[in-house]
Amino acid sequence: MRCNIVALLMIILVSLSYGDQYRDYMNKGQKLYNSEDYQTATEQFRQAEVLKPDDPIASFNLGTALYKSQDYSKAVEKFSQSAATAEKKLKNESYYNLGNSQYRNQEYAGALQSYKNALINDPTNFDAKYNFELSKIRLKQQQQQQNQQKQQKEDENKKDQEQQRQQQQKEQEQQQKSQNQQQNQKQEQQKQQPKPKKGEMTEQEAKELLEAFEKDEKQIQKELKKFKIKSGSARDW
Repeated sequence: MRCNIVALLMIILVSLSYGDQYRDYMNKGQKLYNSEDYQTATEQFRQAEVLKPDDPIASFNLGTALYKSQDYSKAVEKFSQSAATAEKKLKNESYYNLGNSQYRNQEYAGALQSYKNALINDPTNFDAKYNFELSKIRLKQQQQQQNQQKQQKEDENKKDQEQQRQQQQKEQEQQQKSQNQQQNQKQEQQKQQPKPKKGEMTEQEAKELLEAFEKDEKQIQKELKKFKIKSGSARDW
């Protein structure tokens, strides 16, 4: 990539009037930029933009300092502002710097459009042509990488689902095996219980017979009590 961006736009610094804060901020920002103190220059240009938020030159210079500070996302924002409001020459330079910022930020689709806009304004901008073609290559590579990552993620999801299915199947088989073992043990225990001999009562039959005897005994006792009551009621002559 031909990453040289368009340098700062110089403003007229002569006749600096007292209290002209905008020009003061711009002047300090340009000096700091030239001494490669880009972060401090950024603060000066930002103060200037606060005073004149609609001035495309302030936005352009701030974007340039942000680019040099490698803050490409904010540089994209500022170059977009200057491109939207500037005249033709500054608009072309704004689009070119915008494309460079988007390229550095790996926004290749946006960079393509910005370089295209720069070429519309200035078809002789060979750096924009070169970066336009390079952005096409980078965009294609990016899309291929994204497709590979998407396919890899889908494959991993399928693998996880298959492992989960196998685990569930294994747990179901183990559960069924445990149930079968319990059933077999129960059947084996029933087989091992002694069967009553012919003519012998089972435990249940003996219990039922005992209950019947107790019931009959209670009934007999009840009848005897009635008989005693009747016998004791004879008249005394």
